[in-house]
Formats: sequence, C-alpha cells, structure tokens
Amino acid sequence: MTRKPLGITLATIVLCTTVSAQLMAGDFMDTRLSFVLSENNFFVGPCQTTENSPGFGFGANNSNTLFFDNYDTRFSGFETMSHLALYKKMPAFFDNLTTEASLVIRFRIENEEDTDIYDAGSYIRLEYDLAEAWLDDSSLELVLFPVSGDRFRLGYSYMISWGGSNMFTRKDGVAPAAKLQLNLPWGYAFVGLKTAQIRETLGDTSQTEMVTNYGVLAGLGVDIEGFRAEVNAGYFTRGTFEHEGVRGRGIYATGVSYQLGYYSGMEIGSSIDFALYKNDPDMEMKFFKPEEYDGGLSFMVKHEGTFLLHTLLDPDRYGTTVNQFGMAFDLNFSLKWDYMRVHLDTMLRTLSFLLHEVPGFTPFQEFPLAAETKPEYFLALGVDYHFRSLHLTPGLKFGIQIPATYTIDNLAVGGTSFAGSRTVVINSASKFSILPTNEDAKLVWSIKANCKWDISEMLAIVAEMYFSWDDNQTRYESDFWGLNVMSRFVDAKILGVNIAAQARF
Repeated sequence: MTRKPLGITLATIVLCTTVSAQLMAGDFMDTRLSFVLSENNFFVGPCQTTENSPGFGFGANNSNTLFFDNYDTRFSGFETMSHLALYKKMPAFFDNLTTEASLVIRFRIENEEDTDIYDAGSYIRLEYDLAEAWLDDSSLELVLFPVSGDRFRLGYSYMISWGGSNMFTRKDGVAPAAKLQLNLPWGYAFVGLKTAQIRETLGDTSQTEMVTNYGVLAGLGVDIEGFRAEVNAGYFTRGTFEHEGVRGRGIYATGVSYQLGYYSGMEIGSSIDFALYKNDPDMEMKFFKPEEYDGGLSFMVKHEGTFLLHTLLDPDRYGTTVNQFGMAFDLNFSLKWDYMRVHLDTMLRTLSFLLHEVPGFTPFQEFPLAAETKPEYFLALGVDYHFRSLHLTPGLKFGIQIPATYTIDNLAVGGTSFAGSRTVVINSASKFSILPTNEDAKLVWSIKANCKWDISEMLAIVAEMYFSWDDNQTRYESDFWGLNVMSRFVDAKILGVNIAAQARF
C-alpha cells in the first residue's frame, strides 16, 4: 500500500480550510459598520422641536441628514447592517442555460437588544444565452423573487421610484414577484408580475376575506453610443374600499415612467437598492469600487418623469370614487474634470405622488375641493475635490427646497382638530409639520461642508457640518384647559455635525 507524504495531506487540509473560510466570509456582504458622533441641532434641546434633538453623542439616524442627502437610496448612510447572501451558480443540464439563486437576509442593528432581520431580495434566476442562436452578448433571463419583490421597481432614481411592495398598502405577508427580461447589447425589455394577499370587503357586506391582488409591470430601454432612453409602466390592484357608499369597490393604480440621458466617460448607474445581491467578486467590486480619477472630462446628464393614477374615495360626492393624478420629475447632472467633481440634482413631486403609497392625505381619500395642495421642489448643487496623495476628498453642497403642502380650513389629523386655515408641510408620509393659523410654508435652504478621508479600501473617516434655515418647524402644545392643540414656530436655525468612522466590506 502506497501512502502519500504527510506534508501533501497537511497542505491539502490547509488549502481546503482556507478556501472554506473565504467562502464563509463571503457569505456576508455589503456590511456597513458606522461609529458616529453627532448632533442634529445645536440650537435646541429635547422636546423643543417636532424632530427631537437628543443632544451631542454617539449614534445617528435620518434626523442627521438633509433633504438632498441619499437621493438614490432608502438608507440614511449611518446604519450598521449587513447582508447574508447565500449564493450558488451552476450550469444547467441543458445547453446555454445557467442557474443561480441567492438567499439574501438583511441584518440592521437598531440597538443593543434589537436587530431587524428581513428578506432583502432573495431570488432564483435562470439565464439562457442567445449568442449561438441569435446575437452576441444577448440573453433571456427569468428572475423569481420568492419573498419580497421590492427590488423590482418602476422608475429609475430611488427617491421617485414606485411599484415596490408598498403599493399593496394593506398586504398581509409577503409580496413575491417574477420578471422575464430580454437582454441585448444595446438594450433590454422586460415583463413582470407581483402578487400580495389583502383582506378585502366582499361587496357591500361586512364579510372580509384574504384575496390575491396583482401588479403587472413592463418596460424597455435602449443604450446606443452614450444615448439612453427607457420607459416602464405598471398596473396594480390594491384591495377594496371599506367606506360607506363605496364598500367593496376595487382600488387600482397605474402609471408610466420614462428616462432620457446622455453620458461620456461616466455611466448612468442605478440605485444599489435595485441590485440583485450575489457574493461573487464582480458584485463586490461594484459595491465598493473606488472613485476613478483618470484625467480629462467625463459627464452624465439624465431626466426622468413619472405619471401616476390611483383610485380614491371622493370626499365631496358620497358614494363615488375618483382617479387622483400624481407626477414626479427630476434632472441630474454630474461632471468630473481631473480630480474635481460637480453634481446637480433637481426634483419635483406633487403631493399626490409623495403620498401615493398611503394613498392620500386622509388614507384612501382624494383631497377635498376645499383643500389646496402644492408640490415639492428642490435643487441641490455640490462640488468636491480629491487630493490623491492624501486620499482626502473635501466638498461643499448647497440646496434649496420648497416643501409640499396641504392647506384647508379646520384641519383634522388623527382625531385632533386645528381651527382656522391651516397649512401642513409634508416631507414624507410620516414626517409633517402643522403651521400656525393662516401661515404659509417658507423656502428652506441648507449648506453642508464635508470631508472624506480614506484610510484603506474598506475604512473611511467622514466629517460633515451643516447649517439649515427652516421656517416651517413647529411644536404642538395644549391650551390652558388642555382641550385645543396649538402649534407655534420654533427657531428656524439648524446647526448639526456628523463625524463617522465607516467600514464597508
């Protein structure tokens, strides 16, 4: 009997162990560790504003960001979280067919005791290579989302995207999706389906049952010599009304989005929140690819628009419904010249679009004729310069915003009444300020100085200081008898700072 030398056996064991360790380490990806020292407003203390200011200390959240921050993601940038991506890719038993799957779980740490754990876009994917039968660099792919199809959205910039899982406002459980897409060297086309179960009122009765609702999505795009044109559309059923007079009637939403752009030396990318997670080297390079400064001029300009219709109860005509119209537009420009970058973002969102996932100011109701609404506008201009030898990138960003508003006499919110003509400043479905009687919203302006120091490819120190002037901040208090809730303005000045050590791997 012939034995192999012990050294070869040990080497084999060490090699296998090393490879195994690398694979296990790679199962966790897009990990973000943030140690932050912050203060969201030095001029106020706890309970002095609607957006609470707990004081200078460790930790940060969305209150430490400005309206123009994180334009293309749902996150504040200060989260500590990671993604477990158990990924497998194998050739099929049939020619030209490749199979892959990824179980993607997001772990977001809220505090020492609580960690949010939820699906972040697990998928099964089959790709058929059409190069032999049709055209080089072409394929047909089927992507199945067994749990959450939220990454399969319509629109292009995350801030004005739509068609995610929250289109099914009252869903119970998961919202799976399927997407069939044709990929060509110069473009693509797709069609998709989403479903969710919603407890519906059956006809004009008090009986309710779980009913499957649907979303149908489709789109196409071309990209030829720097020119890009894309369009997509969707139609969603969203359950039935529970209100008297329209009980049991269906709720629907439909819309279309488009994007036009041109680029040279700089790609028109998409939000990382749209990406499929797979722990292969190519994906990691996309996540953490350092900014390249290769000299010369490169730029990108793109424009996006969305038109949306959804069915709501008409509060002015009993027993009728109406289709509420919403729209959103943006214009984005980026330029790089040697080590300097300039970027411009502008956006418009009507109030109906801003609240389309609720939907409406009063849920499932159109704005009454007595109400006046105004859209949100904002513009942000930023510039930074990279000092290569120091790995240092200081920058400055300035923005102005005219917030969306809802104005009506004798406002009622959450069972509380506010007498007189009241304007509500609405930043999101969950963040708003009620202004004092007969006051109108004012323009908001902000300026931020920031500096990023890259210590290594995975670790950076980020320092930010910002100042805002916001005359729309209010706080609420009861009158002498504790009966009527009043609102009054607080100091318009906001001075904040964020100092963060951020590791990403």
